[in-house]
Amino acid sequence: MKFNENKFEQMSHGVTVGVEVEPYKTPSENDIKPSTRVKDLGVVTSDDLLFREHIDSIVTSSKIMQGMLLRTFSTRQVVPMMIMYNTYIRSKMEYCSLIWSPSQKKDIDKLERVQKHFTSRIEGLENLNYHQRLKKLKLYSLERRRERYMIINAWQQIEEISENVLGLKARRLGRSRRLVSTMIPLGINGKRIKDRDRTLIHNSTAKKWKDFLM
Repeated sequence: MKFNENKFEQMSHGVTVGVEVEPYKTPSENDIKPSTRVKDLGVVTSDDLLFREHIDSIVTSSKIMQGMLLRTFSTRQVVPMMIMYNTYIRSKMEYCSLIWSPSQKKDIDKLERVQKHFTSRIEGLENLNYHQRLKKLKLYSLERRRERYMIINAWQQIEEISENVLGLKARRLGRSRRLVSTMIPLGINGKRIKDRDRTLIHNSTAKKWKDFLM
């Protein structure tokens, strides 16, 4: 199969200060142009890996869809409202969330406000606060659902139900088990790598990772 070289993109992330990022080559030996954002399978990735542009995009799209649904349908009863929400809004907000799930509060709150606003329009729930509405509707918050997806995915990788792309394994620590990644070594040449340095390696460019091992 021949690849379309016009669609090749290169993006570096992590600590790049003092690191010369060398461009990758196409099959025809041309340099691939570096980019600060890449869109693949509908997910917009930025070089800071915060996915802010993607989050803003799905929040805007979900608000537009919400407005259209509320204008088109006059009913505010629980069953039809939840069918519309699950079908047209929540499915959009959870697509590939394992990849872009935010860690900063302002991004988490931005996503949560969409569900918060929609549930406030349901008949009989107008005077309840958000957590009371979730309990009444037997719903999880969007943040809790994303956390659940990540836990299930990690368990599937450890149990070899799906491909262990993160190199995860469980390690005993007293009475509990802790997840560790086998992709980054704990030490090199008998010398232990500090947790801070392991984090830098994990978020570094491919060239820096290679230089560290050498």
